[in-house]
Amino acid sequence: MRYSRVLLVFPDYKGGHFGALRPPAGLGYIAETLKASSIEYDIVDMAAGASQDDLDNKISAFSPDLIGISMMTFMYKRSYEIIRHIKRSNPSTDIIAGGPHISTVREKVLEECPELDYGAVLEGEQTILELCRGEAPSSIKGLIHRGGGEIIFNGERDFSENLDIIPFPTFEKFHLGKYVTEEIGIVSSRGCPHGCIYCPVKAAIGRKWRRRSAESIVSEIQYWYDRGYRQFSMLDDNFTFDRQRVVDICESIKKGGLNGIELNCNNGVRADKVDYELLKLMKEAGFAYLAFGVEGGNDRILKNINKGIKMEAIERAIKDALDIGFKVTLFFIVGSPGETMDDIRDSIKLALKYPVFDARFYNLIPFPQSKLYDWVKENDYFLIDPADYLNNCSQWDYSPVFETPELGRKEREQALRMVRETRKKIRYNSMKGALTPKLGPAAGLIAKAYINDWTQDKLMKSGALRRNLKKAFMRVSN
Repeated sequence: MRYSRVLLVFPDYKGGHFGALRPPAGLGYIAETLKASSIEYDIVDMAAGASQDDLDNKISAFSPDLIGISMMTFMYKRSYEIIRHIKRSNPSTDIIAGGPHISTVREKVLEECPELDYGAVLEGEQTILELCRGEAPSSIKGLIHRGGGEIIFNGERDFSENLDIIPFPTFEKFHLGKYVTEEIGIVSSRGCPHGCIYCPVKAAIGRKWRRRSAESIVSEIQYWYDRGYRQFSMLDDNFTFDRQRVVDICESIKKGGLNGIELNCNNGVRADKVDYELLKLMKEAGFAYLAFGVEGGNDRILKNINKGIKMEAIERAIKDALDIGFKVTLFFIVGSPGETMDDIRDSIKLALKYPVFDARFYNLIPFPQSKLYDWVKENDYFLIDPADYLNNCSQWDYSPVFETPELGRKEREQALRMVRETRKKIRYNSMKGALTPKLGPAAGLIAKAYINDWTQDKLMKSGALRRNLKKAFMRVSN
C-alpha cells in the first residue's frame, strides 16, 4: 500500500455565485470507494465553511499521506493557492487533483502548479485506488504524473460500464448540516452522447452514456429516506435518456411507500426525451420540478449550436409539464454563434410565453475542448484572455468574454441586461401568482422583495434563511 490515509478537500471558491448547496457528489464517490477498500479517509469541505486553519488542523490531526483536491475551472487559481499552501506546510505529503478542470486542461494543470504531484482524469475512483494500492504510476490509466523531469499522461482509462458496482455516496464524514439545501444529489448516469458545440462533455465526463439501474437509484433514495431526507435532485443531464428506466424508477418509488418525497431535475432534461405520459408518471412518483435546456429561441439558433432538437418539441414539453403541474424552469444561453438581438428577443418571448417558475439566461462561456472554444479562438473573437475568464467569469456574470460579427461587446452587454430584467419579471410573476390567493395585494410586495439581488444572493448562500422562508411559504400556502 503506497497511501493508506487520504484526505479529500473541496476548495472554497471565493467570489462564487452560490454557497455549498449540497455535498459534492464527486468527492462522495471517491470517499465511498476508499472506504470499500479499507483505506482510511477524511473530508474537508471548504465551500461548506471550513477555513484554511481548519484544513491545517485536519492535516495535523489526521496525518494523511495523500491529499486529494477536487478542482473546478471557475476559480481554479484558488485551488492552486490551496495546493501551494498545503505543500509549503507538508512538503512530504503527495497531492492529487481531480474534477472537471483537470479532466479538461490535463497536463497544463501540473505545468501551472508545480506543487501538484498527480492528476486524475475523467472517472477517478479506480485511478486513485490503484495509486493508493501501490501500482506503478506509469501503469495507471487516467493518471497524470511526474517522471524524469517531465509531465506524463498515461492515457484515458476505459469508462466504467457497470455503474451499479460503484457504491453511492453516504457522506458519512461530511457535515450535512452545513449545506445550504436539505437536498441530496443523485447521479443516475454518466456521459452525454449529444454534440452541443458549447459543451466540453467529451473532456469532462465522456460522450458514451452509461446508466445506473432503477434498483440502484431507488436504493439510494431509500437509504436517505430512512434517515429523514425527503428532497432529492437528479444531478446528471440525461436522467430521462432511457424512458423505460424512468418508468421503472417511478413504479418502484410508488410501490415502495416513499411517501412525501420531492424529486427534482435541477440540471435540466432534454425536451425530446419526455412525453405527456412519462411526465404524468413522474409527477405521481413525487417529481415536482423540471428544468428544460432550451438554449435558443428559434430553430436557426438551435441548429447553429447543434442542439439536435426543434422548437416544436420544446414547446410541447413545456406545455405538457405545466399542464401536469410541474414547476418549470427554462435554460437559455446568450451569445451563440450567429445569434442576433432579434434571436435573443425570440428567447425572451418564449420565456414570457408560458407561466414558468423561472428562466435562466446564461452568459455563454467557451470552455477548452469544446467546438465553441475552438471556433472563437480560430476567429480571434476573444475579448478576455481564456486564462483570465476561466478563472474569474462564470455563466452568471454579465460581462461578455467574446464577441461575434452579429453581436459585438456593446450589444452583448445590452442583451445580458435585457435577459436579467426578463428573469426578474418571470420570478416576480411566479412568486406573486403563488402568494396572491392567500395574501392578496401584499403578495406583490413580498414577490418584489424576493427577487431583490441581495435576497437572492443570501438565499444561495444561507441554509437558515432558505429553511425559514420555506416554512413561512408553506404556512401561507396551507
